[in-house]
Amino acid sequence: MKLNKYVALAVLAVTSLVTAACGPSEPEPERTPQVVETPLSPVDTSDLWLPTQFDELEIVDPGWQTTPQYKDGIYLAAAEREGLLEFTAVDVHGAVLWAVQRPATCTGFALTIDATGRSHAVLSDVESAADDLTATTASAYDLTTGELVWGPIAVPGRHIGPGLVYGPPPADFMGESGPRVVLNPTTGVVAVSEAANDGVRVIGEYGGTVLLADKDSLTASDASDGSELWSIPLAKNGWEMESLSPDFESSPVDGFVFLGTSDATRALVDLDDGTVISDSVQDAAVDAATGYLTVLDDAGLHSFDSENTLQRSVSVSDNTSISASGGVLLYLREGDTVRVHNVLTGDIAQAYAPGGHGRIIVPSHMTEVGAAILLDGSKSLLATVPEFPTPTEEGNS
Repeated sequence: MKLNKYVALAVLAVTSLVTAACGPSEPEPERTPQVVETPLSPVDTSDLWLPTQFDELEIVDPGWQTTPQYKDGIYLAAAEREGLLEFTAVDVHGAVLWAVQRPATCTGFALTIDATGRSHAVLSDVESAADDLTATTASAYDLTTGELVWGPIAVPGRHIGPGLVYGPPPADFMGESGPRVVLNPTTGVVAVSEAANDGVRVIGEYGGTVLLADKDSLTASDASDGSELWSIPLAKNGWEMESLSPDFESSPVDGFVFLGTSDATRALVDLDDGTVISDSVQDAAVDAATGYLTVLDDAGLHSFDSENTLQRSVSVSDNTSISASGGVLLYLREGDTVRVHNVLTGDIAQAYAPGGHGRIIVPSHMTEVGAAILLDGSKSLLATVPEFPTPTEEGNS
């Protein structure tokens, strides 16, 4: 999703904060995840014009300043508090599962999946070493419980991403970083090293899958066991290894990767098999309820079913961007206006009550169960869903 000017500035400010030059932390963070007893308070929505699908849901403000990442019904993000960066894991019901602190500089995080399918939050850290210098480390925590899974493990530099990619900073903090490594999400050991694999370029790690490029091909491998998942020749798409790069400007799309292919173009690649969905992608989103993928590229707006079969294409204005897709609805921005479509039919949908008032709130991420991140300016609010009792609990009530 393309951010508006004010959101972009806020994200840039926090990004600058967490990737600044590493140094000793003051004050000292509480590095062990803690249980949070205080629930999040509901937000007063009387001045907000919400989509009707969120009218009956409780909206809370987790106070995040970084863009939330999501896996398995849990969001993780951070905010600076009293000179430290505090990460909180919040589930789709609005419960704060755990919180942990890190220094406010040289800190990064990523969500990934290990060999058993368990989701981890991997946080980097900077600590004073015996020689009075600082050492950068990474640690993995169970995303649900906050339990330490592995680490801290020394890494060769700051978190670069996407995923578990680390490397030393470039000279004078300009240009490319030094040789990068990818960590194994199951054990934390180095899975791939550019320094040890001459001619290999690390693109990124995406939920347990590593993308690598060499002079001939783009290859996906399992980050935990190293097995090759697929490989496609670069010549097939007119790509060159030196021009390939991860795209950090777009919001992640589950199961797909935005891949920079030149200074002016990027492609959308299916992570399952390497299919190139579009070689001129601008935006994309997946509706978790139907599996439908919507792609915005140079030729217009395109809808694909869960098998990546094209269903329809329509032309759109040049200032169109995708905000989010979920609950069979697609939210588009056209400059200062919002337009909503049914993803199955393509028809215009009535997502906002006529005659509403207040600030128009647009989702930026929507989950398969109906919870969502809603943008109020630069603030990320969370629309939560009720936690229904299990059949056993109902029987005992």
